[in-house]
Amino acid sequence: MTYFVYILTSLKDSKRYIGMTSDLNRRLKEHNSGKVKSTK
Repeated sequence: MTYFVYILTSLKDSKRYIGMTSDLNRRLKEHNSGKVKSTK
């Protein structure tokens, strides 16, 4: 199975979030929709 490591930078406060996932599109949607506690 393929996994991705990603780094997101908040436009709001410039904080960086590092994570990994096997489904990059799904994970990005979760971050953008507020479903991830650390990026709310």
